[in-house]
Amino acid sequence: MSKGVLYGVGTGPGDPELLTIKAVRTIESCPVIAAPQTADGVMVALDIVRGAVDLTGKTVIPVRFSMTRDAERRAAEHASLVRELVAHLDAVRDVALLNLGDPSIYATFQRIAPDVRARGFEARAIPGVPSFCAVAAALERDLTPEMSSPLHIVPGGYDDVRHAIGWPGTKVVMKARRSLADTKRILREEGAFDGAELVEDCGLPGERVYRSLDDVPDRGSYFSTMVVR
Repeated sequence: MSKGVLYGVGTGPGDPELLTIKAVRTIESCPVIAAPQTADGVMVALDIVRGAVDLTGKTVIPVRFSMTRDAERRAAEHASLVRELVAHLDAVRDVALLNLGDPSIYATFQRIAPDVRARGFEARAIPGVPSFCAVAAALERDLTPEMSSPLHIVPGGYDDVRHAIGWPGTKVVMKARRSLADTKRILREEGAFDGAELVEDCGLPGERVYRSLDDVPDRGSYFSTMVVR
């Protein structure tokens, strides 16, 4: 019996030209597109895709997750999305679940895929350009100056930022706005402030590059990535 396939498609950091050929072809082939939507209705990943793919006639599923610490509510939202996706897959409709950057890095797809597979459906990841690679290009920085240089990916809001800052090599803080004030304070205390830079909305029309954290305003985009060397 034929079944639909769930594809976790990496849309890259923001520039539609950074969508891979495979991502474009996969999205073109899927009749259903699932895309993250913010509380105010913005769908960044979908807007990126629209710059490269004609979505006329496709069903679009807004994926909404509240920014809550309530585990029961998060689980209910997760289960609701899985049910909606499975309904399409059961009707032999392939679904492209869009993920900013790459679907293996802090992505909804990796949290959804196990439950979809447990229900007997395939879930495949289509890699994308990670946002921190585009940030490095915007900053004109080498993330690994030596072949032996470590590279660490740290989520914004990480409980032990001070410990992470002390790791050798380059540190990339993704969604840095979650704890920007605390991170800046810790960087100063640890003597790493002058070696930190930040990019907001990399690849998007409002991209901003900050060579010094002194220039970063207190309020800004959720999509902020910091590089600490």
